[in-house]
Amino acid sequence: MPAAIRIMLLVSGLVLFAIVFELVRRRRFREEMSIAWFGVAIVLMASAAADKIIDPFARALHIGYPPALVFAWIIFCLILALIYFSSVISDLKGKIKELSQKIALMELDLEKQKDDNRDAPRSGGSQR
Repeated sequence: MPAAIRIMLLVSGLVLFAIVFELVRRRRFREEMSIAWFGVAIVLMASAAADKIIDPFARALHIGYPPALVFAWIIFCLILALIYFSSVISDLKGKIKELSQKIALMELDLEKQKDDNRDAPRSGGSQR
């Protein structure tokens, strides 16, 4: 891999790391999501030396085409991310349902109070 590409990968990983750090610092990004993005930034920086790591590892696993190992690893990580985001969405959907039910009950109580106030006899007023 040419040195220019290694430098570009390293710099882009550092830039991504800095952006995520700044978003977390300004509280525009949740900490739990930032861990995954910090991991992506570190992997991006580590990919500058990936050919020196992947080739021997692929040979040890008897994989003839080392980039296939990278693609398999990426697919595995994407599946894990999909499972995680599906669980987050499911959790949020449950919370939205619970909040909707609470709002409906509060509106029902408010309507009952309005009806009780209308039906209650007015006392203490002057008569004409």
